[in-house]
Amino acid sequence: MAALLLLLAAPAQADVVRDRIYQPVSLADTEVEFAGEPPLPLQAAPADGLALAGYYWAPETGNDRLVVVFHGRDYNQLVMARRAEALREGGHGVLIASYRGYGDNPGRPSQQGLFADGEAWLAKARELNPEGRIYLFGFSLGGAVALELAARHEVTGVATLGAFTRLADQVPALLRPLLPDRYDNLAAIARVAEPVVLLHGAKDEVVDPQAAIRLEAAGGANVTRVNLIGGAHFVPLEAIAAKLWSLWARLEGERSER
Repeated sequence: MAALLLLLAAPAQADVVRDRIYQPVSLADTEVEFAGEPPLPLQAAPADGLALAGYYWAPETGNDRLVVVFHGRDYNQLVMARRAEALREGGHGVLIASYRGYGDNPGRPSQQGLFADGEAWLAKARELNPEGRIYLFGFSLGGAVALELAARHEVTGVATLGAFTRLADQVPALLRPLLPDRYDNLAAIARVAEPVVLLHGAKDEVVDPQAAIRLEAAGGANVTRVNLIGGAHFVPLEAIAAKLWSLWARLEGERSER
C-alpha cells in the first residue's frame, strides 16, 4: 500500500524530487581563479532552443584532440572549468558543457533535458573540431550524460569519474518509486562500442566503489577500470590528467590494431 501511495504521488512530487537530485549554484556564488589562461565563453543550443553557456580551450596547433566535459549534480560549469583545466595537459582542447538550470542557464534540469543538452554540446564539439578526435569525460551525474552520448554516437573515447550504476541505487528503496529520472548507466555502458575508462576513488563516500566493478562487468571487454587509491568522490584532475590521456592513446592504438 505504501508503494502504491508513493506511485500515485509521484507526478506531483517530481519537481520536489528533482530539486533534491539537482543542486545548481549560480555563477556569482562560485568565483574561481584559473591556473593559466581562462577559457573562452561560448554557447550551445539544444533542440528546444535554450541557450546554454559553457567554456572552451581550443587545442594547440597540431593537436586534434578535444574532450567534452560534463559536470556533476551540483555547482556549475564555471567550477567544472577550473576542475577540468588540467585536461589541457599536452595542448589538448577542452570544452566545458553545462545543463539547463545550471550556472544561470534557463530551464529546469531533468534526465531528458540533460541528454538533450549533451547532444547540443557534442554537436558544438564537432563544429569546433570537425576533423579531429572527440572524447567525453563525465564526473558523477555527468558520467551518465557521457555514457548515454557514447551509446548514441561514435566518439574516440569516454571516461567517467565517480559514476554510479543507476540513480535508483543512490537512494533508499522506499523512495525509488518517486524518482522522475532514472539514469541507468548499466544499460548505457553495455551499448558503448568505444573504449571506456572508469575512474573511481577507492574512498568515494558518495558512490560506492563497487559501482565501478558492476559497470565494468556490464560494459565488457572495452572497459578499463582504474582504482584511484585514497581518492574520494572527486579526485583532482591534476593528479590523473596526463595518465588519462596516455591511457586513451594506448586504448585507441589497441583498437586500431584489431
